[in-house]
Amino acid sequence: MRNHVTALSFILLFILIFGAANAQQSFYVSPGGDDDNPGTLIRPFATIAKAQRAVRRINSDMRSDIVVYLRGGRYQLSSTLKFDARDSGSNGHRVIYSAYQDEVPVISGGVTIRKWGKGKNGVYTSRSQGTFRQLYVNGRRAIRARTPDAGSYHRLKLWNERDREIIIDSTLIRRWSNFRHVEMIPQLHWAEAILPLESFEKAGPYAHVVPQEPERALIFKRMYPVKSENEAFHFENALEFLDQPGEWYHDPVSKKLYYRPRSGEDMQTAIVIAPELETLIQITGTFDDPVHHLTFTGITFSHAGWNLPRDTGMLSTQAGFYSIRVEGSNVQYFSRPPAAVYVAAAHHLRFERNHFTHLGATGLDLHYGTHDDVIIGNVFEDISGNGMLHARFSGPDEKHTRLYNPDDMRDICANDTISNNIVTRIGRDYPGCCGIACGFPRAVIIEHNDIFDLPYTGISVGWSWMDEDNVMQDNQIRYNHIYNVVTLLCDGGGIYTLSKQPNSMIKENYIHDIYRSQWAVGSLNNGIFLDQGSNGLTLERNVFENIQEGTIRHHDTSTIVSIKNDTQDQRVKDNAGLTPAFHDIRSRLSQLE
Repeated sequence: MRNHVTALSFILLFILIFGAANAQQSFYVSPGGDDDNPGTLIRPFATIAKAQRAVRRINSDMRSDIVVYLRGGRYQLSSTLKFDARDSGSNGHRVIYSAYQDEVPVISGGVTIRKWGKGKNGVYTSRSQGTFRQLYVNGRRAIRARTPDAGSYHRLKLWNERDREIIIDSTLIRRWSNFRHVEMIPQLHWAEAILPLESFEKAGPYAHVVPQEPERALIFKRMYPVKSENEAFHFENALEFLDQPGEWYHDPVSKKLYYRPRSGEDMQTAIVIAPELETLIQITGTFDDPVHHLTFTGITFSHAGWNLPRDTGMLSTQAGFYSIRVEGSNVQYFSRPPAAVYVAAAHHLRFERNHFTHLGATGLDLHYGTHDDVIIGNVFEDISGNGMLHARFSGPDEKHTRLYNPDDMRDICANDTISNNIVTRIGRDYPGCCGIACGFPRAVIIEHNDIFDLPYTGISVGWSWMDEDNVMQDNQIRYNHIYNVVTLLCDGGGIYTLSKQPNSMIKENYIHDIYRSQWAVGSLNNGIFLDQGSNGLTLERNVFENIQEGTIRHHDTSTIVSIKNDTQDQRVKDNAGLTPAFHDIRSRLSQLE
């Protein structure tokens, strides 16, 4: 009998040990937790960083997935949360950071502003030592004080190239308080410029406006984007502009913050958040030691900012990139805007059913060295810049028109999938941005996305404006539903391409309701715009409706195959956009303007 008991005990012990080794290991995090806790459901950690350290202790030889469950609430970061190869899954298993059940965890890079006092004329005041370009009140983007008010613009007279001045109506400008912090923001065909003011001089009916350096030298030296007569513009960031509910102004000298509440907002109970961090999460490996098999699902990423446009001004070139140097007639060097979530040298990552919202630059950026990553079922909305950036735009030096042919092919972004996402209301501060912008991708799949209500282009693929060999090939843009885009600027489209990308397909997209803004000055808007150097593309069975200025436009293109486009194929319309399995993510869209 004793031998039977011993054998049974051994079997039970084996089952316990083997089962524990193969069971899914879980950790729990809650804003109300404590990092001295063991990270269980009952006694969760308080920070994601503590859970990350716990994962690193057990993920080197995984026999099942490791899941970090984030309970609902706001996780306020004081610094960027950084992931590297040590955070990867192993043996084909994944490390997963997931919302717990139906709860909503918010990873936030913002700070809460409290202690509001009522001032004159219904304006409330507080103080903040920070620097920021966005403000959110009760989950709603406030309007940086401007003139004319949101939705309307002035028109400039002309650009004085000789004297490097902008000529406007003399009644539109005066010496506002903190004048050198006031910004003039003109719209240049397909991009915007943010120009801090230096001075102005009135001469009869006109005012000669001088921007600050270095933007003044850059904008008058570069040829593109085009500077034209009658372009729309507005002024931003003066206390004198604060005249509408929902507007705010932050005095850079006194650090006093002014806000005029909207109807129904009680500033004693309002949750007011200003962005502090530029990047919430950075996922960066190396070519020899990449990050891999890492998943984020069900998480809201919010309150990342970007202060460079306030600190020095910013001249957008295209798709949110901005000029930093100009040589000769138009050899431009540019920089990439930051992103709330940044990825480089990573493969088999998965971002699923996350919400990217209330962000001050790009939402998600897969910069270089990625492959087999999946971006699926996410919502990108209320973002100042691009919804998504993908792949390098030119080489590491980011020269404006340089072809991308790296010596190390591990540098390229290949075989990534962007599917079943909603992208809407991006470009809120930088209207020349795109819903999804890819530089030089290889075999990227962009499919079944809903893209709508954008000031410029929906999907942009390609760079360099040249019909020359580069890394691009086998790109697929298919089954997307794109509408009400290019609502402010011009010279864009529902889908936009550049340069040579052989064996690539634009197929069965439903593109409709693209009209010309009353404020646009410049070239036509289009359903699909095949811009300079576009070559190797096949367009098949795309459906267009209500495209005011043309369905398919060619500009200096080469070999393009067109098969049965511009037909009313109901099957294409029914299949475009989100697949049924992802219709539920529409409920995550904000109902606020």
